[in-house]
Order: sequence, then C-alpha cells, then structure tokens
Amino acid sequence: MARLAARRQARAEAREIRMKELEKQQKEIDDNADRHYDMYSTGTGGGGGGGGGGGGSGGGDVVNRAAFRVALGSHRAPSHSVSSASYHSSRRSSEDSSEDGMVSIRDMRHELKELEDKFRKSMVHNAQLDNEKSALTYQVELLKDKIEDLEESLTLLQREYRDKCRDFENLKRLSTQIKDELEYCKAQLLEKEELIKEYGLVVVENEVEVDIGNGEKETRIKRSLVTQETAQVLSSLGSGSLDVRLKRFLEDKNDLLDQIRRLTIELEEERNKHSKGDRGGTQHSASNSSAYTNGPDESLDAHKDASKQLADYRFKTQKYEQEIATLQANVARLDGQVLRFKTAAEEAEAREDDLKIEKRKLQRELREAQSKLDELETTNSHLQKRLDKLKTAKSTLLKEL
Repeated sequence: MARLAARRQARAEAREIRMKELEKQQKEIDDNADRHYDMYSTGTGGGGGGGGGGGGSGGGDVVNRAAFRVALGSHRAPSHSVSSASYHSSRRSSEDSSEDGMVSIRDMRHELKELEDKFRKSMVHNAQLDNEKSALTYQVELLKDKIEDLEESLTLLQREYRDKCRDFENLKRLSTQIKDELEYCKAQLLEKEELIKEYGLVVVENEVEVDIGNGEKETRIKRSLVTQETAQVLSSLGSGSLDVRLKRFLEDKNDLLDQIRRLTIELEEERNKHSKGDRGGTQHSASNSSAYTNGPDESLDAHKDASKQLADYRFKTQKYEQEIATLQANVARLDGQVLRFKTAAEEAEAREDDLKIEKRKLQRELREAQSKLDELETTNSHLQKRLDKLKTAKSTLLKEL
C-alpha cells in the first residue's frame, strides 16, 4: 500500500508538471498570435485606412485579435493566406462604398462570432478530451499497479503452493511408512497368535489395581499367557487375580507340606513302636518258653496278631512313603511350573504392553498424518481456486487494456 501511495503521488506530480507545460505552451501560442497580429496590423494600416476608420474602436481590435488567434492557433492557416485576405479586404474597402464596408464588417463580425463559438466548443471539447485522457491514464496506471500486485500475489501463491506440495509429498511418504509399520505390527500380532495356538498356550485374564493418583485405585484387566494345564489349575483355584490364585496355590502347597511332615512324624512313631514291639516280642517269647506248657494257644494267637499288625504298619509305611514321594514330586513340578509361568506371564505382559504402546503410537501418528493430509488437500484446492481466479482476472485486465 505504501508503494501504491508513492506511485499515485508521483503520477499526480507528473500530471501537474504536464498541465504546467500545456499552460506554458498555450501562453506561448497566444503570445505568438498577438505578435503576428500586431505585425499584420502594422503592415496593413496604410492600405486599409477607410476600413480602419469604420471599425477603429477598442472592442473591434480585441475581437479582431481573438479572431486572428483562433485562425492562427486552431486552423493553422498559412501566412500567405492571411496576406491575401488582408490584401483583398483592403482593396475591397477602397473600391466599395461605405455601406458595403459596413455590411462586410457585420458579416465579419458574424463569422467572428461563429468562429468564437466554434473555438469555445472546440476548447471545451479539448478540455473534456484532456480530462478523459487524464482519467483514462490514471485508470491505466491503477490497472498496471493492480496487475503488478496480482503478479506479486500470484508469485507468492505459487511459492506457497510449491511449499504445500512439498509438505504434502513428505506427509504422503510418512503416511506410507506408517502404514507399512502398521502392516508389520499386524503381521507380528498374527504370528504371535499362531505361536500361541501352536504351543497350546491360553490367555488368562488378570485383575490388577493401578494407582491413578489422589489415593484412588483403579482395577484393570491384564492378560497373561499360560499353558492349558496351568489354566486348568488356576481355574480350579477359583476366581480373582493371578496373585490371589498363586497365593491360594502356595497355601495349598504349604498345607501339603504340613501334611507330609505330619505323615513323616507318624511314620517315625510307627517305626519306633514297631522296633519296641519286636524287642518286647523276643522277651515275651523267652518268658513264654518257660511257661509254654501253661498256654500254647494264647501265645500263638498273640504272635499272629503282632505279625499281622507289623505287616499292616509296614504296608502303611510304604504307602505313606510313596505318597510323600509323589507329593514332593508334585510340589517340585508345580514350583517349576509356577516359576516358568510367572516368567512367561511377566514377559508376555511386558511384550503386550510394548505392543499396545507401539500400536497406539502408530495409530496416533496415522491419524495425525491423515488429518494433515486432509488439511493439505483442502489448502491445495483452495490455492488452486485462487490461482484460477487470479489467472481469470489477469486475462480480463489484459483484454480490457
């Protein structure tokens, strides 16, 4: 806008200078016409005394001078035509009578008035044409300024359009890259599901309390990968989180260990009783040998009962030992499974959390890229419309010029 105002001021100054030059030229033309009229009047004064006496007033001289200016400035008549006219006029004035001279003066005045009217009309018309020319020149300058501004705007818009196109291509490449990464993550998830099915693993839900701030806790469900046997064991332990189920499992394990220790103690007691019974049996047989004659049937029955009881104790001892060994093997196996399952669950949870975070990140980047892509497409279409409008306006202005 400052540049446009400076151009307008420069054009106004140039217009004033042109008007001054035109006024100066018009003044020079008037001065030359007056000088030529004075020379003409001096040259024709001797031959035209009668004519001069008839119309020698100051008003006639002014009228004649104006007529001479019009004839010299507007019609540009040659000098010999003026001399010939003055010669014929002086000759006619010397030959004709005074009445004819008056008639000729009236005719000349009438013609002079007509010439003055024509001169005024021509001057008014020239002034109008000059004003129209100035207005049209000013409009042309304004249109040129508008064309320059439009060209600058067009250049700026083209530069912005190129920048937007470059950003659009970059975002398009980024979107393609994100889509490829998303496909890769989907393939990894499918491979993970296939591996889970292949190894017979089962997804188990685990309720975890998470601190969300301000002393409040929120229960969230996390998933863990375990084998089918472990899943059956966990399902047999009831509902609840994985930690609660593992606590129940440890309690059952401790109960089994207590039972094993109790059975071991009972076994030791039975062994001690058995050893004491053997010693008592030998003493009893020695005492009964002396008194065998008193009651052989009773001692035989007692010996049979003791042997039977000893066989029962031995059988129970072997059975308890087998149960203890089985329980210890089960405990060791379950301990190993618990450790393995805990490790696998932790690894699966960590991997699942990482995959979820990466998936959310990729989805967020994809949404941002899609929104930027839509925004760039909208901006591109808007700039294209503006560019078409500018081209149309430029072609219209060029046609008008």
